[in-house]
Amino acid sequence: MNRAPLSVLAAVTALAAITGIAALTAPGDRADGAGAKAPARLPVERAGLLCPSVGHSEGAKTTYTSFTPPTPEPADGTDGNRPAVRPGTAELRPAGAPFPAPERKPAPDKAPAAVPGTDDGPRRAEPVLALKAPGTPVAVPAPGGDAPALVGTATAALAPGWTAQQTTVLPNGRARALLGAACTAPGTDFWFPGASTAKGRQDYLHLVNPDDTPAVADIEILGRDGRVRGTLPDGLPVPAGAGLPVLLSTLTAEELPDATVRVTTRTGRVGAVVRTAEDGAGGDWLAASAAPSATVVMPGIPADATSVRLVVLAPGDADAELRAGLASPGGTFGLVGHETVRV
Repeated sequence: MNRAPLSVLAAVTALAAITGIAALTAPGDRADGAGAKAPARLPVERAGLLCPSVGHSEGAKTTYTSFTPPTPEPADGTDGNRPAVRPGTAELRPAGAPFPAPERKPAPDKAPAAVPGTDDGPRRAEPVLALKAPGTPVAVPAPGGDAPALVGTATAALAPGWTAQQTTVLPNGRARALLGAACTAPGTDFWFPGASTAKGRQDYLHLVNPDDTPAVADIEILGRDGRVRGTLPDGLPVPAGAGLPVLLSTLTAEELPDATVRVTTRTGRVGAVVRTAEDGAGGDWLAASAAPSATVVMPGIPADATSVRLVVLAPGDADAELRAGLASPGGTFGLVGHETVRV
């Protein structure tokens, strides 16, 4: 007759035990009162930049500038979860495979000695520029008037926000100019609207391979009617750790006043930038375009400009229709006859 009450009592006891275990193992309710820690914010530990080659021109002067911004202090005056950061280095070195040291013949009565950087392996070229500390820019001239392609690496405290710039003055020639280019990070896909293979233009595509293995790049030129047939076979080898300039007019027989160049890599990665030069007008560096977008704002058209061209590329499989306008101190207005452009 007591079997039913005993069964109920056993069930109540079991439920109480399960409830107790659940309370003891509930998430975020540890016995020591310490909850889960927030993930730590780790700084950038390594950054790479590539500077194109300006080459050697009589009277040309090139200056390299490098800068890493100082680390901002936390708003509450504490370091939070940020770990200590090592001092680090930031250097720009000439591109090119490491060169071997001169051969050393050991004395007959002595065994060969290992000399760091020689018998132990190849030596690297000395850095053209070395940054010392964040918050202090460093500027140095190109050695000997020659401005080769540079490969840069920054580590530890000098890596977050590290940037480098090269500025060249060409005082002579039909394309004399002031050229400025920010050294860029390596990648695998680049677009360059605004290039040209027309008469009077000398546009060079500069490729820089920062790695120790060769890269293979494909160069595609597009004009008003799409892809242009070129003379360059598919797959351009870019030697390890080296820079390679390519004259665009040698890739196709067509004269294209407005062309778009696309660079992709099959293997490895490269830095890419186009140097333009036009007889009687000067020259400059043409950086890779931003990612395609539905809205693009391009500031900086000079007030005294007499010839400005807008080059548009539709990279997808469908046509694009766009509206173009100019913004001035007096407001925004459309382009007469070009209120709508179909690409």
